[in-house]
Amino acid sequence: MKNTAYWLKLSLINFLIVAVLGVLMRYKIAYSFPFVDQKHVQEAHSHFAFYGWIAQIIYVFIIRYLQGFVEEQRLKKYHYLLIINMISAYAMIPSFLYSGYYWASIAASTAALLVSFVFGYFLMRDLKPVRDVSKPWFLAGLFFAVISSAGVFMLSYMMMSGNVNQDLYLGSTYYYLHFQYNGFFMFACIGLLLNTLKNIGGTIPVLENRRMFWLMFSGCVIGYGLSVLWFKMPVWLFVLIVIGTIAQTIASVQLFQIVRRNWGQLRVHFSALQRFTLLYVGFAFFVKIALQLGSNIPAVSQFAFGFRNVVIAYLHLILLMCISVFLVHQILASKIFKLNTMVLNSFKILLLGIFLNEAVLGLMGIFSIKYIALPYTAQTLLAVSVLMMLAIMMMVLTLKKADKVE
Repeated sequence: MKNTAYWLKLSLINFLIVAVLGVLMRYKIAYSFPFVDQKHVQEAHSHFAFYGWIAQIIYVFIIRYLQGFVEEQRLKKYHYLLIINMISAYAMIPSFLYSGYYWASIAASTAALLVSFVFGYFLMRDLKPVRDVSKPWFLAGLFFAVISSAGVFMLSYMMMSGNVNQDLYLGSTYYYLHFQYNGFFMFACIGLLLNTLKNIGGTIPVLENRRMFWLMFSGCVIGYGLSVLWFKMPVWLFVLIVIGTIAQTIASVQLFQIVRRNWGQLRVHFSALQRFTLLYVGFAFFVKIALQLGSNIPAVSQFAFGFRNVVIAYLHLILLMCISVFLVHQILASKIFKLNTMVLNSFKILLLGIFLNEAVLGLMGIFSIKYIALPYTAQTLLAVSVLMMLAIMMMVLTLKKADKVE
């Protein structure tokens, strides 16, 4: 795909739009802003973050990956899918802001979901003859994107019909979220990481990769149970969920070991900032796995899902500190753009802002245990969200295509 730079920069602009919506949400929490509905802003923010930012840039990187195996002519169909997904994502913003879930917003969401179906089908067909370490991770990611749609369809049905069952509503929401961020997003990012290691001369044994993949895959499928431990379930099912969580933990340790073995290659090919970013993302991923393992304890699980601040902190840990930072890092490491001082400084400020955001949300979650409200958290989170928005804005404004793209 010859216009990769265009699509990557457009994806970064979409990340900026996500940040703008985030600032609007934080402002409405801290101060009065009667012209917008907070729930509608939240729905526009989350849906556009998923489809306009994360899914879109993952599609772009997978298409770039395909260039090594598929001729340019056969990549045109993916270009059309990018356009459809982008139009659908942009349609979500005004439709959700206007009235939340109704026919227009549901139609836009459905169109974006159908893109993932078609993208997954084309990818499976084009990668059929390919033997590569990243292949199963990308295919599994799209598989999880497809099955996550069941949660969206159930939510849409309940919202349109007005027949909302609270347990089914929460179960459907967590089903969709789990298979999106723990499935689609996480598996695609691992595929990109392994492809990066391979391209710089790293060693990834086939059998080790296969074993790690199946442990992570089975753990993800079973791991949905962690989101619904508050359902009444038999002991054998709870034991199965614990086993699935342990499987993902073992796979995560193996992934850390692979990165550690190839750290020498990363030292040669990556700058100090790029290596720090991988450690930054790795730390977020480690905390995510630790929290996931700890949530098998019923008391911990009830705490995690019983306090909104804890849920928000956890989601931001994964989607912002882990996945989004990794994807921005992939843009900068693509060698498509010039990494001038302004771009790098903007990225450093973004890393700081995301860390501060997670720190404040984490503290709010911890103090929620004793029902203690920290002072000025709304204003602090607003200031941090503005900082992140400005950092992304400066990155977008100063990011220029390199004279010679490798």
